[in-house]
Amino acid sequence: MINAHYFDGHSARLHPVELTAGHGALLVMGGALAREYSYAQVTLAEPFAQAPAVLYFDDGARCEVTGADAARALAQALGYRKSAVMRWQQHWYAALAALALLIGVGFAIVTWGLPAAAEQIAAALPPSLDQQLGRTARRALEAQLMAPSRLSEQRVAQVEQVLRAIVPAAPRQPIRLLVRSAPRLGANALALPDGTIMVTDAMILQILGKDDSFDERQQAQLAGVLAHELGHIAYRHSVRVMARSSLTAAASAALFGDFSAVAAGLPAVVMNMHYSRAMETEADGYAIALLKQHGMSPAPLADLFDALEKIHEADPSRHLPRWMAVTIAYASSHPASGERSERLRRAAQAAPP
Repeated sequence: MINAHYFDGHSARLHPVELTAGHGALLVMGGALAREYSYAQVTLAEPFAQAPAVLYFDDGARCEVTGADAARALAQALGYRKSAVMRWQQHWYAALAALALLIGVGFAIVTWGLPAAAEQIAAALPPSLDQQLGRTARRALEAQLMAPSRLSEQRVAQVEQVLRAIVPAAPRQPIRLLVRSAPRLGANALALPDGTIMVTDAMILQILGKDDSFDERQQAQLAGVLAHELGHIAYRHSVRVMARSSLTAAASAALFGDFSAVAAGLPAVVMNMHYSRAMETEADGYAIALLKQHGMSPAPLADLFDALEKIHEADPSRHLPRWMAVTIAYASSHPASGERSERLRRAAQAAPP
């Protein structure tokens, strides 16, 4: 006989009982309680080390058996056989292989599965969502990081004139330019999903240089910056990155819970977006084609990228812990690498305007 605790499935009351394994049936006896279950009506749960063995009966009742010897005797009486998974777990090489497979599958999902799914989702999203996301991101940026421009109205008008000169006839979204003072962003330009291009005062002053001139070379640099941002809008890079980030967050929430974090984090996803290398290259290609279409060389844009890269390399925040430098490093969302500059110069030499 095996001592056990019996629960009838109707109340939380515990019944001390004794289990007796007979011929084809399990007897449960204790006080006024007497039950008989055929082995077909009994399921032994997968055992865990140091945990009670649990029997489930088909009428909703269950028994808990403590003690390794008692649990072993019960399993033997019921003819219990460990599952293939449990037998695998008892061999270190099988567990290691399973772990390697899990890591491999996870890597494949993150590297190829989620991006592919995100691209399909982004392609199906309506343009109205671009407008909504853009408005949300713009309000957040202007509330936290940006202030009205300190440049003269004449200078802002010159910037708008350069943009009007290169905007395609039928853009994906109506294009809107906002010039803003944003010391924490430095020399930067941002493209929002709704077609808004935000350019900082520092970017315009960097282009103008110390002599504050706005000649043909400076206009080409500004046009290149704006054309690059137009490329991000044309290819919906913001929405695609947002879809990928949100899908990753949703997958994480499905595994670990708390879907509220997905919705609450959408504005931050848009604000702190870093485009992939492929997207930056795609936007650069768009800018090159647009500049050539309007008779401008991409070479001045390469010079600007080089100048911005020197500023970025000299930034002391590059040597700070990430939590201290997160706002200053925001400008790195448009990294100016030597490879990008070289690509622009090769494009300029291949077909001079």
